[in-house]
Amino acid sequence: MTQSYSSIAGLLLKGVLAGILYLLGTILFGMFVGAFHIPFPTLIPPGIDPQAAFHAYQLVCPLVGLALVPLALYTTGSRLIRGLALSFLLFICLGLNAVIEMSMFTTFFVHGGAVIVAVSTILPALLCGLGLSYLLKLQPTEPSLTGRVRSFFAAHSPAFWAGRLVLAIVAFVVIFFLFGLMVAPFVVPTYRAGGFGLVLPPVSSFLPFEFVRSAFFLLASLPFLLLWKGSRSSLILSLGLAHWVLNGLFGLLQVFWFPLVLRIAHSLEIGADSFAYAATLVFLLFPRSVAASVTAHTEARVFPS
Repeated sequence: MTQSYSSIAGLLLKGVLAGILYLLGTILFGMFVGAFHIPFPTLIPPGIDPQAAFHAYQLVCPLVGLALVPLALYTTGSRLIRGLALSFLLFICLGLNAVIEMSMFTTFFVHGGAVIVAVSTILPALLCGLGLSYLLKLQPTEPSLTGRVRSFFAAHSPAFWAGRLVLAIVAFVVIFFLFGLMVAPFVVPTYRAGGFGLVLPPVSSFLPFEFVRSAFFLLASLPFLLLWKGSRSSLILSLGLAHWVLNGLFGLLQVFWFPLVLRIAHSLEIGADSFAYAATLVFLLFPRSVAASVTAHTEARVFPS
């Protein structure tokens, strides 16, 4: 029991260290931007103390690494492959898709700067993802990446996979709207008031971009579906937790200037749709037939006849 507690504490510590690496990457990129006088947009509304905002950012960064620990722990493959998968997920969630969302629902990029904000997450994502991967133990026997991917897709026909991928992209948009409607009465007044740099565009203007975001989320999640070595339920919990923290809690815990009701409502909304989305991905793209095929292939490599 003592060793179990010790192991959990060790994992938590490694997650915190990975989050600190994300913070370090942000600081290094900020130094680079300052040294070369590269324009960087202000992502806080007027009247908010930048130092207080950065302190909030510092406090929340360890949560990034902690949220990735379950995913990293049960993803097979070399440390490099696992680290790149984690880094890509970070870049998509905290960089590319976050910028797309801010472009739609805030006024922060009316004078440009979206590209540099997305680029600013590359170094932190690499340091955090690769750092966490190398901090965690590597399994004594890891299946080859090509063999794993081959066995995954061999379980069904190309037409099956094409249809499931399209359904996965549509599913995200449906889930996004369903849970968004549930919290709309609590958050829409703040958006309509136009405070804190928030705006509420018509559905017709941002709906196409939600399909783009969905495709990016799918790309970022797919490596974990391909390389997962745990149960289907553990994949749902691990992937859902990562999406909840990266797409919701990480940002909402920082913006102390937002109304509390908006932060709570969005936190619950994003938590619900993150786990619903993870469950949908597992149901569509990691059915029991695929899980059984991948497990059999892995066991054949580890315990050859």
